[in-house]
Amino acid sequence: MDEKQCIELLKKYAPDEEGFKKVLEHSKAVQKVALRIAEDIIASGHHVDVKFLICACLLHDIGRFECPPDKKSISHGVKGAEILRKEGLDERYALVCERHIGSGIDEQDIEEQNFDLPLKDYMPKSIEEKIICYADSLIFGDKEVTIGQVIERYRKYGKRLVEKTKKLHEEIEKLRGK
Repeated sequence: MDEKQCIELLKKYAPDEEGFKKVLEHSKAVQKVALRIAEDIIASGHHVDVKFLICACLLHDIGRFECPPDKKSISHGVKGAEILRKEGLDERYALVCERHIGSGIDEQDIEEQNFDLPLKDYMPKSIEEKIICYADSLIFGDKEVTIGQVIERYRKYGKRLVEKTKKLHEEIEKLRGK
């Protein structure tokens, strides 16, 4: 996959031009932050698949077209994974879709929050999944915010999400050598 193919895939699933532009602008903002983070992580001696990261950032919210922000919004990761599997993309892209929500969702979150999701672990595992999950949390719409603002926003979802967000932040900062 290259960026052009990713954008074409987004267009294919977008219901209209406005929705397409909104998802693309958000995804490009996530991509910009993710690449900055990846650059630091690589400089600290770790491997990041940058080519994959570039495309995965663009595709991470493809499920938004069928699950826009509302009560079903939590399902957009699973829906995006279904779309990418149907398209025959490498499984890694589908996993990014599933694992980028919040700071990751586990079975306890699904049960406690009564999320409309299949009961399984949706925690980011690969370095690329963690970078995208973290970068996505730092973007509100298409604007970058601070980790403090993210934590404040997540407080309404409970202490567990705040703690997971802090843990992911610390892990990313350590990988960056900060």
